[in-house]
Amino acid sequence: MAETPFSLVCTIQRANAADIQAMRDSLVSETESESIDANTFSFQLHEANAKDLRAMWNTRIRGLIAADEILQAIESAGSSTKDDSKEV
Repeated sequence: MAETPFSLVCTIQRANAADIQAMRDSLVSETESESIDANTFSFQLHEANAKDLRAMWNTRIRGLIAADEILQAIESAGSSTKDDSKEV
């Protein structure tokens, strides 16, 4: 890859491996990512100017935030449907 003046590396880590894979999958159409281990991945951005790097960063982070919110909603819905009553 050609050198660009502005670059960043973002590393995402979650305790739940399924969640980290879902978050990684949410970026598949936006950028390539690299799996570091079952709970961690990273992606890199390289742009010719700071304004473009900021825009690309914002897009990726908004996607990750949306994916995280969906995962939390799914987990919350799952826990609210469980029957917590005890048998007598």
